Amino acid sequence: MVSPSTNAFTPDASPAEDPPRWRLKRRCALTPGQLLLSYAALVVFSAAIALPFGWHGLWLIPLWSLFEITVAGAMFIFYMVHAADGEQISFGPDGHLAIEVVRGLDTRHYRMNPAWAHLERGGARKERLWLCCSPLRVEVATQLAPGERQRVERELKRALAERRNGIAPNLNSVSSQR
Repeated sequence: MVSPSTNAFTPDASPAEDPPRWRLKRRCALTPGQLLLSYAALVVFSAAIALPFGWHGLWLIPLWSLFEITVAGAMFIFYMVHAADGEQISFGPDGHLAIEVVRGLDTRHYRMNPAWAHLERGGARKERLWLCCSPLRVEVATQLAPGERQRVERELKRALAERRNGIAPNLNSVSSQR
């Protein structure tokens, strides 16, 4: 069964029919609309408590409430910007391995030749996963739990091996776009 955070490779899909695709995204508890609603509720609740104190001359409480709402708003904006962080890995119609990496407001696109691409583990406990091709290294599965990361690693290795064995690539080695 496929978990909600990834669109996993199905072994019976042939490359000509439906190339495998992985969507490796962070699991978010709130949608942006729900987040804005919860922030609006926080603002209304804080204002309902702070304004009567300000009306009676205790201005320190509304100032603290304004500070609290500002800090919470900054954290909510950070959450919303990074809610879509993740990677999408797929095989393009021309046979290239296409990788899209989203980090905040920065989106990068990479293309690799699957005949030369391979996976590497890195980090102190080998918990990081890199797709490598010549000098290009792209960290993938950054938003997944260790068990899901291992499953995606197995699926990617299998798909790369199938592409290497089943398709004679006539592709350039590596290209990168911003």
